[in-house]
Amino acid sequence: MQTHLPRATLRLRILPHHARFARLFFMAFIVLARVPAGAQSFNTKALLEDYSREIFETNAAGFMGPLVIVANVGANDALYNSAYVPATNGFYVRLSVRSMYATVLESERTYTAHLPLEQKNNPHPVGSAEWWRVTQLNLFKLSLSQAAQDGALETDVETATVFGGQGSGFVVPKEWMRENISYIDSATLAGLPSELTLTNGTNQNMVFAAVPQITVGSLYNTELDLRFVPPVVFDPNVGKFSFYGAALKHAFTNWFRDPPFDAAVQVAFQRSQIENEVGVTKARLEARTNLFTVNLHISKRWSWAEPYVGVSYETLNSDASYTFTLPQSIKDEIGYDIDPQTVPVSLSDQAIKATVGFTAHLGPLMAFVSAGFAKHMIYSGGVGYRFE
Repeated sequence: MQTHLPRATLRLRILPHHARFARLFFMAFIVLARVPAGAQSFNTKALLEDYSREIFETNAAGFMGPLVIVANVGANDALYNSAYVPATNGFYVRLSVRSMYATVLESERTYTAHLPLEQKNNPHPVGSAEWWRVTQLNLFKLSLSQAAQDGALETDVETATVFGGQGSGFVVPKEWMRENISYIDSATLAGLPSELTLTNGTNQNMVFAAVPQITVGSLYNTELDLRFVPPVVFDPNVGKFSFYGAALKHAFTNWFRDPPFDAAVQVAFQRSQIENEVGVTKARLEARTNLFTVNLHISKRWSWAEPYVGVSYETLNSDASYTFTLPQSIKDEIGYDIDPQTVPVSLSDQAIKATVGFTAHLGPLMAFVSAGFAKHMIYSGGVGYRFE
Protein backbone atom coordinates (compact mmCIF):
# COMPACT_ATOMS: atom_id res chain seq x y z
CA MET A 1 0.00 0.00 0.00
CA GLN A 2 1.49 3.28 -1.17
CA THR A 3 1.20 6.47 0.78
CA HIS A 4 0.96 9.68 -1.26
CA LEU A 5 2.56 12.61 0.42
CA PRO A 6 1.27 16.11 -0.30
CA ARG A 7 3.18 17.81 -3.13
CA ALA A 8 5.35 20.62 -1.90
CA THR A 9 5.36 23.84 -3.89
CA LEU A 10 8.32 26.21 -3.79
CA ARG A 11 7.57 29.88 -4.51
CA LEU A 12 10.27 32.44 -5.05
CA ARG A 13 9.32 36.07 -4.56
CA ILE A 14 11.60 38.85 -5.72
CA LEU A 15 10.93 42.03 -3.88
CA PRO A 16 10.90 45.28 -5.88
CA HIS A 17 14.12 46.59 -4.34
CA HIS A 18 15.85 43.32 -5.34
CA ALA A 19 14.74 43.50 -8.98
CA ARG A 20 17.70 45.54 -10.19
CA PHE A 21 20.17 43.23 -8.46
CA ALA A 22 18.51 40.24 -10.10
CA ARG A 23 18.77 41.79 -13.55
CA LEU A 24 22.45 42.57 -13.01
CA PHE A 25 23.09 39.03 -11.80
CA PHE A 26 21.50 37.40 -14.82
CA MET A 27 23.25 39.82 -17.23
CA ALA A 28 26.58 39.00 -15.64
CA PHE A 29 25.83 35.26 -15.86
CA ILE A 30 24.93 35.43 -19.56
CA VAL A 31 27.92 37.58 -20.53
CA LEU A 32 30.53 35.83 -18.41
CA ALA A 33 29.36 32.40 -19.60
CA ARG A 34 30.77 33.29 -23.01
CA VAL A 35 34.02 34.84 -21.77
CA PRO A 36 37.11 32.77 -20.96
CA ALA A 37 37.70 32.20 -17.26
CA GLY A 38 39.86 34.62 -15.33
CA ALA A 39 40.35 38.34 -15.41
CA GLN A 40 40.37 39.77 -18.92
CA SER A 41 42.77 42.29 -20.42
CA PHE A 42 40.72 44.90 -22.25
CA ASN A 43 41.65 47.09 -25.22
CA THR A 44 41.37 50.31 -23.23
CA LYS A 45 41.65 52.60 -26.28
CA ALA A 46 38.70 50.89 -27.97
CA LEU A 47 36.82 50.82 -24.66
CA LEU A 48 37.29 54.55 -24.10
CA GLU A 49 36.29 55.33 -27.69
CA ASP A 50 33.08 53.34 -27.41
CA TYR A 51 32.12 54.49 -23.93
CA SER A 52 33.06 58.14 -24.52
CA ARG A 53 30.81 58.09 -27.58
CA GLU A 54 27.92 56.81 -25.46
CA ILE A 55 28.56 59.40 -22.74
CA PHE A 56 28.60 62.30 -25.20
CA GLU A 57 25.67 60.91 -27.19
CA THR A 58 23.67 60.83 -23.96
CA ASN A 59 24.74 64.34 -22.91
CA ALA A 60 25.52 66.26 -26.12
CA ALA A 61 22.09 67.93 -26.22
CA GLY A 62 22.50 69.11 -22.63
CA PHE A 63 25.97 70.53 -23.29
CA MET A 64 25.62 72.04 -26.79
CA GLY A 65 21.86 72.63 -26.93
CA PRO A 66 21.88 76.09 -25.30
CA LEU A 67 24.34 77.40 -27.91
CA VAL A 68 22.12 76.37 -30.83
CA ILE A 69 18.95 77.69 -29.19
CA VAL A 70 20.26 81.05 -27.91
CA ALA A 71 22.17 81.91 -31.11
CA ASN A 72 19.12 81.23 -33.27
CA VAL A 73 16.63 82.89 -30.93
CA GLY A 74 18.67 86.07 -31.27
CA ALA A 75 19.06 85.85 -35.05
CA ASN A 76 15.31 85.25 -35.41
CA ASP A 77 14.50 88.64 -33.84
CA ALA A 78 14.01 92.15 -35.30
CA LEU A 79 12.04 91.05 -38.34
CA TYR A 80 9.91 94.21 -38.11
CA ASN A 81 10.05 97.72 -36.67
CA SER A 82 6.87 99.18 -38.19
CA ALA A 83 3.47 97.85 -39.21
CA TYR A 84 3.01 100.46 -41.95
CA VAL A 85 2.78 99.36 -45.60
CA PRO A 86 1.57 101.79 -48.30
CA ALA A 87 -2.04 101.20 -49.33
CA THR A 88 -1.24 101.74 -53.01
CA ASN A 89 0.96 99.46 -55.08
CA GLY A 90 4.44 100.82 -55.74
CA PHE A 91 8.06 99.79 -55.92
CA TYR A 92 10.62 100.63 -53.24
CA VAL A 93 13.57 98.95 -51.57
CA ARG A 94 14.68 99.41 -47.97
CA LEU A 95 18.14 98.26 -46.92
CA SER A 96 18.76 97.80 -43.20
CA VAL A 97 21.22 96.20 -40.80
CA ARG A 98 19.79 94.67 -37.64
CA SER A 99 21.80 93.58 -34.60
CA MET A 100 20.56 91.37 -31.78
CA TYR A 101 21.76 90.45 -28.30
CA ALA A 102 20.17 87.36 -26.73
CA THR A 103 20.70 86.63 -23.04
CA VAL A 104 21.69 83.23 -21.66
CA LEU A 105 19.38 81.93 -18.94
CA GLU A 106 20.91 80.81 -15.66
CA SER A 107 19.34 77.38 -16.26
CA GLU A 108 21.27 77.20 -19.57
CA ARG A 109 24.65 77.41 -17.83
CA THR A 110 24.44 73.98 -16.17
CA TYR A 111 22.75 70.65 -16.80
CA THR A 112 22.62 67.20 -15.22
CA ALA A 113 24.86 64.75 -17.07
CA HIS A 114 23.91 61.06 -17.01
CA LEU A 115 26.23 58.05 -17.13
CA PRO A 116 24.87 55.46 -19.62
CA LEU A 117 24.75 51.98 -18.10
CA GLU A 118 22.36 50.10 -20.40
CA GLN A 119 23.76 46.97 -22.03
CA LYS A 120 24.43 47.30 -25.76
CA ASN A 121 23.04 44.75 -28.21
CA ASN A 122 25.77 42.48 -29.57
CA PRO A 123 24.74 40.92 -32.91
CA HIS A 124 28.28 39.91 -33.97
CA PRO A 125 29.51 36.28 -34.21
CA VAL A 126 30.72 35.01 -30.83
CA GLY A 127 34.47 35.22 -30.52
CA SER A 128 34.94 37.74 -33.32
CA ALA A 129 36.85 40.99 -32.79
CA GLU A 130 33.61 42.96 -33.16
CA TRP A 131 31.86 40.71 -30.62
CA TRP A 132 34.69 41.12 -28.09
CA ARG A 133 34.69 44.92 -28.53
CA VAL A 134 31.00 45.12 -27.62
CA THR A 135 31.43 42.52 -24.88
CA GLN A 136 34.20 44.45 -23.12
CA LEU A 137 32.03 47.59 -23.26
CA ASN A 138 29.12 45.68 -21.69
CA LEU A 139 31.37 44.16 -19.03
CA PHE A 140 32.72 47.59 -18.14
CA LYS A 141 29.22 49.03 -17.89
CA LEU A 142 28.15 46.04 -15.83
CA SER A 143 30.96 46.74 -13.35
CA LEU A 144 29.89 50.40 -13.18
CA SER A 145 26.29 49.34 -12.53
CA GLN A 146 27.45 47.16 -9.66
CA ALA A 147 29.56 50.02 -8.28
CA ALA A 148 26.59 52.38 -8.47
CA GLN A 149 24.38 49.88 -6.68
CA ASP A 150 27.03 49.56 -3.98
CA GLY A 151 27.22 53.37 -3.58
CA ALA A 152 30.73 53.67 -5.02
CA LEU A 153 29.71 55.63 -8.13
CA GLU A 154 27.56 58.69 -8.85
CA THR A 155 25.72 58.25 -12.14
CA ASP A 156 24.27 61.80 -12.32
CA VAL A 157 26.45 64.90 -11.97
CA GLU A 158 25.79 68.63 -12.31
CA THR A 159 28.15 70.11 -14.90
CA ALA A 160 28.66 73.05 -17.24
CA THR A 161 26.94 73.59 -20.56
CA VAL A 162 28.78 75.32 -23.39
CA PHE A 163 27.85 78.64 -21.68
CA GLY A 164 28.85 77.50 -18.17
CA GLY A 165 32.16 77.40 -16.32
CA GLN A 166 34.23 74.45 -15.12
CA GLY A 167 32.97 71.04 -16.20
CA SER A 168 32.83 68.15 -13.76
CA GLY A 169 32.96 64.41 -14.56
CA PHE A 170 32.26 60.83 -13.52
CA VAL A 171 34.78 59.26 -11.15
CA VAL A 172 35.89 55.79 -12.26
CA PRO A 173 35.85 53.68 -9.04
CA LYS A 174 39.05 51.77 -9.85
CA GLU A 175 39.84 50.79 -6.25
CA TRP A 176 36.32 49.41 -5.77
CA MET A 177 36.59 47.54 -9.07
CA ARG A 178 39.99 46.12 -8.14
CA GLU A 179 38.52 44.72 -4.91
CA ASN A 180 35.12 43.59 -6.20
CA ILE A 181 35.35 42.82 -9.92
CA SER A 182 37.17 39.64 -10.91
CA TYR A 183 36.68 39.79 -14.69
CA ILE A 184 38.74 42.99 -15.31
CA ASP A 185 42.49 42.70 -14.76
CA SER A 186 44.79 45.21 -13.07
CA ALA A 187 46.48 46.21 -16.36
CA THR A 188 43.13 47.31 -17.76
CA LEU A 189 42.32 49.29 -14.62
CA ALA A 190 45.73 50.97 -14.75
CA GLY A 191 45.05 52.05 -18.34
CA LEU A 192 41.75 53.71 -17.46
CA PRO A 193 41.51 57.36 -16.34
CA SER A 194 40.51 58.08 -12.77
CA GLU A 195 37.72 60.35 -14.03
CA LEU A 196 35.67 60.60 -17.21
CA THR A 197 35.93 64.38 -17.50
CA LEU A 198 33.21 66.46 -19.15
CA THR A 199 33.96 69.52 -21.29
CA ASN A 200 34.33 73.00 -19.79
CA GLY A 201 32.10 75.87 -20.90
CA THR A 202 32.93 79.35 -22.17
CA ASN A 203 31.46 81.25 -19.18
CA GLN A 204 29.25 83.45 -21.36
CA ASN A 205 26.04 85.40 -20.59
CA MET A 206 25.02 86.81 -23.98
CA VAL A 207 25.17 85.99 -27.71
CA PHE A 208 25.45 88.60 -30.49
CA ALA A 209 24.32 88.43 -34.12
CA ALA A 210 23.81 90.90 -36.97
CA VAL A 211 21.70 90.43 -40.10
CA PRO A 212 21.31 92.58 -43.25
CA GLN A 213 17.69 92.77 -44.39
CA ILE A 214 16.23 93.83 -47.76
CA THR A 215 12.58 94.88 -47.83
CA VAL A 216 10.78 95.07 -51.19
CA GLY A 217 7.29 96.54 -51.55
CA SER A 218 4.55 96.92 -52.00
CA LEU A 219 1.90 94.84 -53.72
CA TYR A 220 -1.64 94.61 -52.37
CA ASN A 221 -0.58 95.87 -48.92
CA THR A 222 2.22 93.28 -48.74
CA GLU A 223 6.01 93.52 -48.35
CA LEU A 224 8.71 90.91 -48.92
CA ASP A 225 11.69 90.72 -46.53
CA LEU A 226 14.89 88.88 -47.40
CA ARG A 227 17.84 88.08 -45.12
CA PHE A 228 21.23 86.59 -45.88
CA VAL A 229 24.45 86.22 -43.90
CA PRO A 230 27.46 84.39 -45.44
CA PRO A 231 29.60 82.29 -43.05
CA VAL A 232 31.00 84.79 -40.55
CA VAL A 233 32.28 84.77 -36.94
CA PHE A 234 30.31 87.30 -34.87
CA ASP A 235 31.37 85.67 -31.61
CA PRO A 236 34.33 83.24 -31.27
CA ASN A 237 32.37 81.27 -28.68
CA VAL A 238 29.51 80.76 -31.15
CA GLY A 239 31.74 80.02 -34.13
CA LYS A 240 31.08 80.40 -37.84
CA PHE A 241 27.47 81.45 -38.40
CA SER A 242 25.54 81.60 -41.70
CA PHE A 243 21.91 82.52 -42.17
CA TYR A 244 19.19 83.13 -44.76
CA GLY A 245 15.45 83.65 -44.64
CA ALA A 246 12.35 85.23 -46.16
CA ALA A 247 9.20 86.82 -44.73
CA LEU A 248 5.91 88.20 -46.03
CA LYS A 249 4.17 91.04 -44.17
CA HIS A 250 0.56 92.07 -44.90
CA ALA A 251 -0.92 95.28 -43.47
CA PHE A 252 -4.57 94.32 -43.02
CA THR A 253 -5.62 97.67 -41.52
CA ASN A 254 -5.32 99.09 -45.06
CA TRP A 255 -8.61 97.36 -45.71
CA PHE A 256 -10.31 99.96 -43.52
CA ARG A 257 -10.80 103.69 -43.99
CA ASP A 258 -8.73 105.90 -41.66
CA PRO A 259 -7.60 103.22 -39.17
CA PRO A 260 -6.41 104.65 -35.81
CA PHE A 261 -3.16 102.66 -36.08
CA ASP A 262 -1.31 100.35 -38.47
CA ALA A 263 -1.40 96.59 -37.92
CA ALA A 264 0.18 93.76 -39.88
CA VAL A 265 0.66 90.02 -39.78
CA GLN A 266 3.96 88.51 -40.83
CA VAL A 267 5.08 84.93 -41.60
CA ALA A 268 8.78 84.05 -41.85
CA PHE A 269 10.97 81.02 -42.51
CA GLN A 270 14.70 81.15 -41.81
CA ARG A 271 17.56 78.65 -41.83
CA SER A 272 20.93 78.87 -40.10
CA GLN A 273 24.13 76.88 -39.86
CA ILE A 274 26.68 76.98 -37.03
CA GLU A 275 30.19 75.51 -37.15
CA ASN A 276 31.96 75.78 -33.84
CA GLU A 277 34.96 74.45 -31.92
CA VAL A 278 34.87 74.39 -28.13
CA GLY A 279 37.69 74.15 -25.58
CA VAL A 280 41.26 72.90 -25.84
CA THR A 281 40.07 69.56 -27.27
CA LYS A 282 38.51 71.46 -30.21
CA ALA A 283 35.22 69.58 -29.86
CA ARG A 284 33.38 70.43 -33.08
CA LEU A 285 29.69 71.26 -33.50
CA GLU A 286 27.89 71.48 -36.83
CA ALA A 287 24.21 72.47 -36.53
CA ARG A 288 21.58 73.17 -39.18
CA THR A 289 18.46 74.86 -37.82
CA ASN A 290 15.06 75.71 -39.30
CA LEU A 291 13.10 78.60 -37.74
CA PHE A 292 9.44 79.40 -38.35
CA THR A 293 7.76 82.57 -37.06
CA VAL A 294 4.31 84.11 -37.29
CA ASN A 295 3.66 87.46 -35.64
CA LEU A 296 1.13 90.24 -35.26
CA HIS A 297 2.42 93.76 -34.72
CA ILE A 298 0.94 97.24 -34.34
CA SER A 299 2.51 100.68 -34.72
CA LYS A 300 1.42 104.33 -34.65
CA ARG A 301 3.42 107.16 -36.20
CA TRP A 302 3.46 110.76 -35.01
CA SER A 303 5.70 112.87 -37.24
CA TRP A 304 9.18 111.31 -36.84
CA ALA A 305 8.31 109.00 -33.93
CA GLU A 306 6.75 105.53 -34.29
CA PRO A 307 6.38 103.23 -31.28
CA TYR A 308 5.38 99.62 -31.95
CA VAL A 309 4.41 96.42 -30.14
CA GLY A 310 4.03 92.85 -31.31
CA VAL A 311 3.49 89.24 -30.31
CA SER A 312 4.93 86.22 -32.10
CA TYR A 313 4.93 82.42 -32.04
CA GLU A 314 8.30 80.89 -32.91
CA THR A 315 9.55 77.32 -33.45
CA LEU A 316 13.06 75.95 -33.81
CA ASN A 317 14.17 72.52 -35.06
CA SER A 318 17.83 71.62 -35.35
CA ASP A 319 19.86 68.61 -36.52
CA ALA A 320 23.48 68.66 -35.48
CA SER A 321 26.58 66.54 -35.08
CA TYR A 322 29.17 66.76 -32.29
CA THR A 323 32.73 65.50 -32.81
CA PHE A 324 35.14 65.20 -29.87
CA THR A 325 38.26 63.56 -28.45
CA LEU A 326 39.42 63.14 -24.86
CA PRO A 327 40.04 66.16 -22.62
CA GLN A 328 43.70 67.02 -22.14
CA SER A 329 43.66 65.98 -18.48
CA ILE A 330 42.69 62.41 -19.44
CA LYS A 331 45.25 62.26 -22.26
CA ASP A 332 47.97 63.39 -19.84
CA GLU A 333 46.99 60.70 -17.33
CA ILE A 334 46.72 57.70 -19.65
CA GLY A 335 49.34 58.76 -22.22
CA TYR A 336 47.27 58.45 -25.40
CA ASP A 337 44.24 59.86 -27.21
CA ILE A 338 41.25 58.19 -28.83
CA ASP A 339 40.19 58.60 -32.44
CA PRO A 340 37.65 61.45 -32.95
CA GLN A 341 34.11 60.35 -32.16
CA THR A 342 30.95 61.84 -33.68
CA VAL A 343 27.44 61.72 -32.22
CA PRO A 344 24.15 63.15 -33.55
CA VAL A 345 22.20 65.84 -31.70
CA SER A 346 18.55 66.79 -32.34
CA LEU A 347 16.98 69.86 -30.72
CA SER A 348 13.64 71.62 -30.80
CA ASP A 349 12.18 74.64 -29.02
CA GLN A 350 9.16 76.92 -29.20
CA ALA A 351 8.23 80.22 -27.60
CA ILE A 352 5.70 83.02 -27.52
CA LYS A 353 7.45 86.38 -27.55
CA ALA A 354 6.21 89.91 -26.86
CA THR A 355 8.12 92.84 -28.39
CA VAL A 356 8.17 96.55 -27.55
CA GLY A 357 10.11 98.97 -29.74
CA PHE A 358 10.56 102.50 -31.05
CA THR A 359 11.47 103.71 -34.56
CA ALA A 360 12.72 107.19 -35.44
CA HIS A 361 12.33 108.53 -39.02
CA LEU A 362 14.33 111.21 -40.79
CA GLY A 363 13.40 111.37 -44.45
CA PRO A 364 14.45 108.05 -46.07
CA LEU A 365 16.51 107.15 -42.98
CA MET A 366 15.21 105.22 -40.01
CA ALA A 367 16.66 103.81 -36.78
CA PHE A 368 15.04 101.56 -34.20
CA VAL A 369 15.53 99.82 -30.85
CA SER A 370 13.46 97.02 -29.33
CA ALA A 371 13.24 94.50 -26.52
CA GLY A 372 11.79 91.01 -26.82
CA PHE A 373 10.29 89.24 -23.81
CA ALA A 374 10.11 85.42 -23.90
CA LYS A 375 12.11 82.68 -22.20
CA HIS A 376 15.10 84.77 -23.26
CA MET A 377 15.48 88.52 -23.21
CA ILE A 378 16.48 89.85 -26.64
CA TYR A 379 17.68 93.39 -27.30
CA SER A 380 17.76 94.62 -30.89
CA GLY A 381 18.57 97.74 -32.83
CA GLY A 382 19.23 98.78 -36.39
CA VAL A 383 19.37 101.43 -39.09
CA GLY A 384 17.95 101.49 -42.61
CA TYR A 385 17.60 103.54 -45.78
CA ARG A 386 14.67 103.53 -48.21
CA PHE A 387 15.19 103.83 -51.99
CA GLU A 388 12.21 104.77 -54.19
